[in-house]
Amino acid sequence: MALSLGCAIHCALLPVALSAMTTVGLAWVASEELEWTILISTFLIGSTRLVQSYLQHRHAECLALFAAGLGSFVCAKSELFRFAHNEAVFMTLGGLLIAAAHFRNLRLSKTCCVPVL
Repeated sequence: MALSLGCAIHCALLPVALSAMTTVGLAWVASEELEWTILISTFLIGSTRLVQSYLQHRHAECLALFAAGLGSFVCAKSELFRFAHNEAVFMTLGGLLIAAAHFRNLRLSKTCCVPVL
């Protein structure tokens, strides 16, 4: 959840703070490498935990929210949507959707009594 929320905050604040960051030497925050590292980490960590919990509570809505968030990330990185501020919008939306998937998953996991192996 923390990684997804960090991603959403990163994507929401990056367009606003980009000009200030270059003057103080923080341009690396806007790098493609950092974005891809966050995306891959989000997918690997998030999908592992969500699948484990799905086997426990059997509610597919968490997986659907996670898939929608990843779809939003793909749209953000697609050449079809890379104009104006669409990338920031899709990245922020994706981060929020993935965070929502994790919050919902946490709530469902707490109400279910079947242990995960």
